[in-house]
Amino acid sequence: MILKVGAFLLCGAVALWAASPASAQKQTLKMAYWAGPSHHMVKTQAEWVKTVQVASNGNLNIEIDMAALAKPEGQYDLVKDGVRDMVWHVAGYTAGRFPLFQAAELPFICTSATACAPALYTWYTENKLVDREFTDTKLVVAFNHGPGLLHAAKPVRALDDMKGLKIRVGGSGVPIAQALGMSVVAMPATEAYEALSRKTADGVLFPWEAMMSFRLNEVATFHLEVPGGMYTSSFMININPKSFDGLNAGNREALMKAGGLEGSKFFGRAWDAADKASRDDGVAKKNTIETLAPDQLVKWKQLLQPVRDNWIKMAKEKGLDGDKLIADLEARVKAQSM
Repeated sequence: MILKVGAFLLCGAVALWAASPASAQKQTLKMAYWAGPSHHMVKTQAEWVKTVQVASNGNLNIEIDMAALAKPEGQYDLVKDGVRDMVWHVAGYTAGRFPLFQAAELPFICTSATACAPALYTWYTENKLVDREFTDTKLVVAFNHGPGLLHAAKPVRALDDMKGLKIRVGGSGVPIAQALGMSVVAMPATEAYEALSRKTADGVLFPWEAMMSFRLNEVATFHLEVPGGMYTSSFMININPKSFDGLNAGNREALMKAGGLEGSKFFGRAWDAADKASRDDGVAKKNTIETLAPDQLVKWKQLLQPVRDNWIKMAKEKGLDGDKLIADLEARVKAQSM
């Protein structure tokens, strides 16, 4: 069932973008999609396309694929190689390609997608990190899912409970799971239901949203929430440079008005709405939902500190002040949370 993320996502769009050129040439972009028909992004992307249409006074449209042309890890190449004009891509599925962009994925930074998505976009662009990593496509929108947590087929409340359990993770979740002593089973999100059903995995690391988008509330009925957010995943909507340059000036402007900071806010709100709907679904199914105990949280933070330290070290090796960058990102997330 497609999640109803709500018409509120369009609030303010008409007023904000009504001044876009009305005389622009009508053009269409083709956008790849991979997450399946039950994922909330079906509805969310369709609503976002409406904001693009509003921004362009109906002169720019985006047609989104109904089925995947490539596996999740191959989505970025579809745009880089010009097979599609645009795509929604998970940064962690192209390991090592966007390590700076993935800073928001570090433990205990992102407490909500609504706060983190605009913070990530402004932090990444204003610090000119986008110029370092987006060399073969153009970034249109940056956003995150909500706080990641542990979902399992049986109660898992402490580090000792994780011994011997096989936990599905993906992208940035891998070093986090390893640091906590989990037995890692790396796979795309689309394969998680089958893994839990066949018991080749005992649990998963996901935000709440995924439990409904991939029907996982049916097979993982214990949920352990982590104060401050265990992790998140960083997403992008990007466009092929030739496709972007092929738009007329009015439509380029419209795309970046509907994208950019406003687009990041849009998708952040949508992911938090999807989180709430999925958590409510878990409650309705009478699943068990608990919060990590304070004494365990202290231990988890100690174990996960090296994940943060490694990012800072990586940034310094690139000639950047990693400590300053992380402090700046955290300050922006905090400001968006107020």
